[in-house]
Amino acid sequence: MDKRNKVIHSKESKTGVAIHIFGVICFFAAMTLLFTSTKSNSPSLYLFFAGFFSFSILLWVIGAYQKRKFSKLGKTPLTLTPSVCTIGKEFKGSIEILQPNFNRVKEISITLWHRTMRGDDSRKDIVWVSSATTEVNYVGGRTILEFSFVIPHGKQPTNKAFISENKYFWEASFEFVESMQSIKRTWEIPVKLKKANQQD
Repeated sequence: MDKRNKVIHSKESKTGVAIHIFGVICFFAAMTLLFTSTKSNSPSLYLFFAGFFSFSILLWVIGAYQKRKFSKLGKTPLTLTPSVCTIGKEFKGSIEILQPNFNRVKEISITLWHRTMRGDDSRKDIVWVSSATTEVNYVGGRTILEFSFVIPHGKQPTNKAFISENKYFWEASFEFVESMQSIKRTWEIPVKLKKANQQD
């Protein structure tokens, strides 16, 4: 693959797995509390065990639901060309969907987000949003959604510096409804400013 390309996996591909992992952690914490409470015969520890155990079961159910929801469309890797988008220059995206004749997505949303971090408080707001029309190609039992886009000048590049209270990040996404269930895919895309000596 060209080194200018970058394959990005959707945020949704990690959601169910992350919830399941957290559920397993809570389950082992509950088992530890149960072991401790049987030795000390403390009613409060039994209560904590019940809380952790119930929460772990809830997380397991939610994680299983998210994984089933994700499997309706499956993995949808986005190939970005070039690997980092430059403000004011065209970039191209190609989304692979492992389904034949998939035609539910006509547009890809391009969104600039602003996250404000102050102490323990966090706020996330949309700064700017636009869309790109997809070109659909069917290749050997797969569907390829292709699009191109130019982020206009004057927009913020990606800034997720740890020490910064004001973080900016970009996402490409689509969403549709199937069997009364919302199916969404979101990819975080890197965006940078054009260098002063960089030519188009």
